[in-house]
Amino acid sequence: MAHTRTQRRENELPYIPFGPFQIRLPFIHYKIESVEFIQGLILGVTALAAVPYLEQYLGLPYELAWSCVIIETFLYLLHSLLGDPVVPGWITPTLPLTIVFLEGFPMGKERIQAMIALQMLVGLVFIFMGITKLADKFVHAVPDSVKGGILLAAPVTVMAGQLGEGGNMHKYPLAIVAGVGLLILISFSDKYQEKRKTNRFLDLVARYGNLFPYLLAMIVGLLVGELDAPGLEIGTFIRLPHFREVIDQVSIFGVGIPPVSMFVKALPLALVCYLIAFGDFVTTETLVTEARQARDDEYIDFNSSRSNLVSGLRNLILSIIAPFPPLSGPLWVGMTVSVSMRYREGKKAMKSLLGGMSSFRLATFLSVMIVPVVSFFRPIFGVGSSITLMFQAFVCARIGMDYCKSDRDKMIAGVMAAVLATQGSAWASAWALAVGFGLNIFLSNWNPFEKKAEQKENSKS
Repeated sequence: MAHTRTQRRENELPYIPFGPFQIRLPFIHYKIESVEFIQGLILGVTALAAVPYLEQYLGLPYELAWSCVIIETFLYLLHSLLGDPVVPGWITPTLPLTIVFLEGFPMGKERIQAMIALQMLVGLVFIFMGITKLADKFVHAVPDSVKGGILLAAPVTVMAGQLGEGGNMHKYPLAIVAGVGLLILISFSDKYQEKRKTNRFLDLVARYGNLFPYLLAMIVGLLVGELDAPGLEIGTFIRLPHFREVIDQVSIFGVGIPPVSMFVKALPLALVCYLIAFGDFVTTETLVTEARQARDDEYIDFNSSRSNLVSGLRNLILSIIAPFPPLSGPLWVGMTVSVSMRYREGKKAMKSLLGGMSSFRLATFLSVMIVPVVSFFRPIFGVGSSITLMFQAFVCARIGMDYCKSDRDKMIAGVMAAVLATQGSAWASAWALAVGFGLNIFLSNWNPFEKKAEQKENSKS
């Protein structure tokens, strides 16, 4: 298998073959793209929005949570290292569901073990799907109403958490509304998209994704007194993760291997998480195909099985060393789109697609270790996490509605979403899946065998 991999396609970047992977090193196999590198240094701070989740839901102190984020951000580099042409990110839509799952366990060692069990299973599912290439069959076997119900649960859970007692909307209402409002505007407004074609500033704001909404939220929060003034630590410039504390307090070696019962409870949610993440592979394949068609000077090789394996490795490593509630997903859609669009402008704009994506993530990793940058943005971490969650609620609501093709789909998805969002226990995903599949069977809304027959007929035609 390794021998066949040595046959490079015409105009393909050089690489070191390693089984299904294509190992590429910066400066050796591709050059660093300066524009993407600068963007990564600026936008790297968005990764620190994960700190509040580690503090609030795993009970980690700030310094320890920061160390975990540095480790997680370093693992982004695995994709470009192993030949996967994406800008990887979190599995953001699963965050509300993960939070519900974790709240079913007492804070402390037991909750960290629950997170380990969930992320380890997610990693193993990714790897299994990558090795067997069963991803398409798995996703097609799930009824549309179940997919819709899973996604529709996210906005309900998010809004209940943000508006409920102790939610961030009570602490930073104006800052969050300003940030979410701008992010929704630049993402979903047709008028804004028309205006950005002729206005360079509006185009710049949209291209930088989360950055300007975060900055606006910080400015509004400071002006109305919802946020403390940012500090600027200058003494130490680079912060390295505290590996000993991470191993002792968070890793599987410190808290112990989760009991089998936790893996059983986490399995339904792990399958739900994979189902949500699968759409990223489809999106990536579309973006890479469009980029490949735009230029004939570079062959870009995207392989969904390889992408599954790399995403699985990231989740598996984190589950052992530093479990991470947002989980490790195969794609940051906004930045992958941004990089691929600049790539399509030609060789002068960007020499190689993988080089641009790698440059961005390398700078992101450096950014989260630069103490002055992190200290300056620290007051907005809580607001940033809320902006991320609430924006994802809008996205999930839209996609979840799209899945529901018939009235029965809408009815089943709504009931399933309510069960998933309100069950409030570690078994919420299992109950929701049981309700979703049960209603589909009871109402004759799902026949997997009939679907297969339709697919065969379509392939013949």
